[in-house]
Amino acid sequence: TRPSKAKVPLTSGAAVGGKVASQQPWSDSAPEATPSDLGLSTRLQAAAKAGDLPTAEAAMREMLQAGPKPSVVCYGVLVAAHAKAGNLVAAEKWLAALQQAGIGSPNAICMNIVISACAKSGDLEKAEAFLAKMPELGVERDVMSYNAVIDACARAGDVEKAEAWLSRMRDDGVAPNVVSFSSVLHACAKASDASRAEHWLFAMTDSPGGPLEPNTICYNAVIHACCKAGDVERAAYWIDQMTAHGIRPTVNSFSTIIDRLARTGDMATAEGWLDRMAQAGVEADVVSYNMILCNYSKSGEPEHAFSVFQRMLERGVTPNTVSFNLVLNVHARTGDSAGTRQRLQDMRRLGVEADRVTYSTAIKAFAKHGDVRGAEALLREMHSSRIQPDVQVFNAVIGACARAKDPERAEKWLQQMAKDGLEADASSYHAMIEVCAQIGDFQRAEQWFQKLDKAGLQASASTYNLMVSTCAKMGDMHRAEHLLSKMEAVQVEATGTTYNSLISACAKRGDISRSERWLNRMTASGAHADVASYSALVHACAKASDLPGAEGWVRKMEEARVEPNVVTYNSVINACARCGDAAKAEVWFQKMLSQGITPAVLTYNSLINACAKGGDLAKAEHWLRSMSEQGVLPDDVSFSTVIHACGQKQDPQRAEQWLERMCSGKSAGVEKPSAFCYNSVTQAWARAGAAGRAAHWLNFALRDNVECSAASFSAVVAAFVRRSNLPEAEKWLRGMLDAGHPVPRSGSGGSEALASAWQHKGEHARAAALRSLPVEAPAATRERSWRTSASASAGRSGAASWRQDGGSSRA
Repeated sequence: TRPSKAKVPLTSGAAVGGKVASQQPWSDSAPEATPSDLGLSTRLQAAAKAGDLPTAEAAMREMLQAGPKPSVVCYGVLVAAHAKAGNLVAAEKWLAALQQAGIGSPNAICMNIVISACAKSGDLEKAEAFLAKMPELGVERDVMSYNAVIDACARAGDVEKAEAWLSRMRDDGVAPNVVSFSSVLHACAKASDASRAEHWLFAMTDSPGGPLEPNTICYNAVIHACCKAGDVERAAYWIDQMTAHGIRPTVNSFSTIIDRLARTGDMATAEGWLDRMAQAGVEADVVSYNMILCNYSKSGEPEHAFSVFQRMLERGVTPNTVSFNLVLNVHARTGDSAGTRQRLQDMRRLGVEADRVTYSTAIKAFAKHGDVRGAEALLREMHSSRIQPDVQVFNAVIGACARAKDPERAEKWLQQMAKDGLEADASSYHAMIEVCAQIGDFQRAEQWFQKLDKAGLQASASTYNLMVSTCAKMGDMHRAEHLLSKMEAVQVEATGTTYNSLISACAKRGDISRSERWLNRMTASGAHADVASYSALVHACAKASDLPGAEGWVRKMEEARVEPNVVTYNSVINACARCGDAAKAEVWFQKMLSQGITPAVLTYNSLINACAKGGDLAKAEHWLRSMSEQGVLPDDVSFSTVIHACGQKQDPQRAEQWLERMCSGKSAGVEKPSAFCYNSVTQAWARAGAAGRAAHWLNFALRDNVECSAASFSAVVAAFVRRSNLPEAEKWLRGMLDAGHPVPRSGSGGSEALASAWQHKGEHARAAALRSLPVEAPAATRERSWRTSASASAGRSGAASWRQDGGSSRA
C-alpha cells in the first residue's frame, strides 16, 4: 500500500541534498509481523542491508516455499538491495514477483532506488519505464523520482530529454529542486552547450515553486560546459560570479579550467591558474597538478614537468602514484635512468605505492638507456611485489638485451615470460631476430623467424624489412627475394624500406638491371619510390662508370617529382669523375647549387677528381681552394687527389707545396697527411731525378710513423742509382726490408740494378751481399711494421679505396 503523505514528510523520504534519506524502501502500512515471521524476515533484512544478496535470496526462497509468506517489506528490501548492487534484472524480477503476489505495492523510495540504479548503469529507457510504471503500481511520483530520470538523461548526455522531464515534473505538479536543475546543467555540460547551461542557471531563480539559489555544483556545471565549449574566459567569468554571490569556488571549479588549458597546450596560463587558486584561498590538489604534468609528460618537456612536480612538493601536496608515473614517463622518453632511479627512491621515501605502470615505465627508461641490469633488477622487484608484468614489460627488457647485442640474455627473459604464463607476441620475436641480425648470426635470426611463424603469429612489416635487409647485406639476394614473395603471399604490405633494401643491395653489387627491376616492382605495388630508391641506382651507374645511365636516373626521379638530395648529386658528379668529364661535373655542381643544396666535402672531392682525371690541374686546385672559402673543410682525399694530379703532371714542386700546407696544420680538416700523399710527392721527386728531395719526404713520413709503399722506396733507390750515389741507394734498399716490404729483384729500383752498379765499380763483395738479400722481410719485421702503421691505416685505406673507386666508397 502507498504510504500517506502525513507519514512521509519530504525530509524523511524524498530528498535531502538530492539523496534518499532514512526512510526504508517498503510500505509503512504493511501488516505487522507475527513472532513466527520475525526469524526469516529479520535475517533477510539484515543480509540485504549488508549487501549479502545470496543469503537474502535464500531466506526469501525459504519463506516462499515453507512460509511464512513474505511481506511487502521483504520484497521491498530485496528489490532495493539488488538495485543498489546494480543488478537491475534481479530487481525487476522481484518487483514483478511482488505484483504477482498481490499483497501490496512498494513505496516511492523503493522505486526511486531502482530508477537511480538504472541511471547509474546508463539505462535511460528502463529508468523512464519504471517512472511510468509507478502510477500503475499505485505509487505516487515525487521529486526524487523525476530527479532520478533527469539524472539518467544527464548521464546519457541527452539534454532534450532532461529538459523535457523537468517540464513534465512541473506539469505534474511536482516542484523541481536544486538537484533537478543541477542534473539538467550536468547534461548541458556533457553536451558542451554553454549557452543552454547558462539559460537553466538563470531559470533557477524563476522556478514555479519559488526561486532557487544555485549551489556550487550548479556553478561548476556551467564552468564545465564553458570549458568543454573551449571558452575559458567565459568559465572564468562564472568563477567571479560564484564569489560575487557568496559561494566559494572549489578545487573542481579551478581544475576544470586548468584541464582545458593543459589539453590545448596553453601551459603558461594553466600554471597561472594554480596561482589564482592560491589567491582565492583554494589549495590545488594532486589532481590539479597531475593535469598539468600529464601534458608535459606527453610533450616530453622535462624542465617544465620537474618544475611543476617540485612546486607540488613545496606546496605540501603529496604526489600520488599517477604523479610519479607521469614524471617517470618524462625520464623514460629521454632514457634518463639516473633520474628514474631517483624518482623511484622518492616514491619509497614518501610511501607512495608503485603500480604496474610505475614499473613498466621505469623499465622502459632503463631499457632505452641501455641499462640492462637496471631493467632486469626492476623486473625482479616487480615480481617480488606480486605485480604481474605484462608482455610489453618483458619486451622492453628483451629489447634492452637486443640493443646490448646479448642474444643469450634476451632468450633467458623470453623463457621467463613463458614460465610466468605469458605468450610471446610478434614484438618479442622481432627483438630476438633483431639481436641475431645485429651480431651477424643470420642463421639464428632465421630460426627465430620460423619460430614466430610456428607460434601462429603474423610477422609485421618491420620484421620482414629487418629480415630482407639482413639477407641483402649478406648478399643473399635469392633469400631476400623469397621473403618479399612470402610477404605478398601473407598479405603483409611491403614498404618503401623493404624495396630500398633490395634496390640498394643489387646496386652495390653492380647489378643495375636487377635494381631497376625492383624499382619498377616497387612502383607497381603502390609503394612510394623515394630519393633513396633512385639514388641507389644513380650510385650503381656511377660505380659502373655509366655517366649517361646516372644522368638518366636523375631525370627519371625528377619526372617522378622526387627531389634529388646531396647524395644523388654526389653520385652523378662521381660518375663524371670516373669518366674524366670535368665539364659535366661542373654543370651538375652548379645545378646542385641552384636547387639550394649545400655541397659536402664528398661533392668537392668528386669534382676535384673529375678535373684531375681530365688533366685540368688548375681547375682541381681552384676547387680545393674554393671549398675552404665556402666553409667546407678539405680532408685527406681532397689534398691527395690534387697532390697525385701534380705528380702525374710531372710537377713535384707544386705537389710538395700542397703537402707542406697539410703538414703545417693550416688545413683544419686534416690531422696529418696520409701515406698516399707522401708516396705521391716522394715518387714525383724521384721521377724528376731529385733523389735528395724524394728521400727527404720519405724520411719525413717514416718519422711521422706513416707506412710508405714499397714503390716509394724503389723510386728513391732508382733515383740515387741514376745519380751514382750508391751508398744512399743501398741504405734505402735495406730500409725497404726494415719497413717490412719485400725487396724487388728486377727493375731500376731493385736489388739487381744496385748490385750491378756496385759490381761495375769493382765492389763485388757488396754486389754479392745485395744479391743474397731475402726477397721478403722476416716475420718479426713485418709484424713490427704492421703495428707501427696501424694508427695510420684507416686514413690510408680510405684514400686508397677512394682512388680505386673514384671517390664512391666514401660517398
